[in-house]
Amino acid sequence: MKEKILILQTAFLGDLVLSTPFFRALRLLHPEAEIHLVCNLGTESILEGNPDLNAVFPIDKKGKHKGPWGFFQFALALREEGYSKVYAAHFSFRSSLLSWLTGAKERIGYQESGFAFLHTKKVPRPKMGMHEVDKLFSLCYDSTVDFPSGRNRRPFLYPRKADSDAFWKIANEWKLIPKSYIIIAPSSLWETKRMPEEKFVSLISYILRKRKESIVLVGSKADISIQQRIDQLLKIQPLKPKERQRLFSLIGKTSLGELAVWIERAKALVSNDSSPIHFASAFDIPTIMIYGATVPAFGYSSLSTKQRIMEVGGLSCRPCGIHGGRECPEAHFKCMLNQDPEKIFRSLNEIIGSKS
Repeated sequence: MKEKILILQTAFLGDLVLSTPFFRALRLLHPEAEIHLVCNLGTESILEGNPDLNAVFPIDKKGKHKGPWGFFQFALALREEGYSKVYAAHFSFRSSLLSWLTGAKERIGYQESGFAFLHTKKVPRPKMGMHEVDKLFSLCYDSTVDFPSGRNRRPFLYPRKADSDAFWKIANEWKLIPKSYIIIAPSSLWETKRMPEEKFVSLISYILRKRKESIVLVGSKADISIQQRIDQLLKIQPLKPKERQRLFSLIGKTSLGELAVWIERAKALVSNDSSPIHFASAFDIPTIMIYGATVPAFGYSSLSTKQRIMEVGGLSCRPCGIHGGRECPEAHFKCMLNQDPEKIFRSLNEIIGSKS
C-alpha cells in the first residue's frame, strides 16, 4: 500500500507558489508516495498540471468551512484518507489543528506555529534571515547541506495549452511577441505594500519614452481602480501618441494560468512585494522588487538570477508588519512616498540592458 502524505499550505497565493519547490523536494524524497495538498479555495488553479501532487483539496475558509462544524467536516474527510505523515507548511493555529485531526502518526510543523504542541516534530522558523523556500525545506531535511539548490530551489508552474492560446489571442491583437514587453504589477493585497500610482506613472513614462518595449499592467479585478488612477495621471505625462499606444492592461482580465504565461514571456517584471514576483522566479524572469512596509529579510524576495531590490533606507519604522497593513502606523508612509522612479528605471536598465 502506498504511503500517503498531506501538505497543508493555506496561506496567500504567493506563499503557495513559493511552496512548489517544497512539493518537488517531497516528491524526490518519496517518489512512490501519494502526495496531497490542502490550499485556499481560489488558489488551486495555479497548481494545475503539477506532477508532484496527486490531489489538491481547496478549503473554503470564508465560506462553508469557516465555522467549527464546516471545519470539522473538512477534517473528517481528510482523516478518511489515512495519511501517515502531515507537513504543516503554514504556521497558523488552524493548520496545526487540522494536522492533528487527520490522525497521522507523524505531524511536522514549525515550533513557532499556533498550537505547535500538536506537532510530533517541530522545527524552528526564524522570522528574519532565511528565505521562505529554505524554511520549507527545513521541514523535510535535517541539514541545510541537503537543501535543494539551482533550479530545484525556484518555483515550478505548469501553464496549460489553453493558457498559451489565450496569451496568443491577445498578444496577436496587440502585436506583441515574447520578450517585447515589460510587466508592471502595481498592486498588493495590503495598502502599505503598494507604491503610489503617481510613482508608477512616472516609471511608466520613463520606460515608454526611453525604451522600446511595451508595458503590460497586471492585477486582479479588485485592482481596476488602480488602473483607472494610472490612466488618469498618464494624461498629463509628456508622451507622444505612439508612446501611449505601447501601454496595455490585463488588470482583471486573466486567470492565474494565463498570468503565468504572460510573466513567463515578459522581458522583465516590476512589482511591489507581491505574488507576481514568485511567478517570475519560476521562469527566471529579471525582476525589480519594490519594498515598503515589509523587508527582504522576511524571506519572500525574488529567486530570479537577475534582480534588484528597491527600498528606502534610514527608516527605523520598517518593517511595520509581516504582511504590511491598511495604513502607515507612523502616518508618513515614507517607505513608499520616498521611492525614486528614476532610480527604479536605472535599476531596470541594469538588469535587462540599457538598449531595447
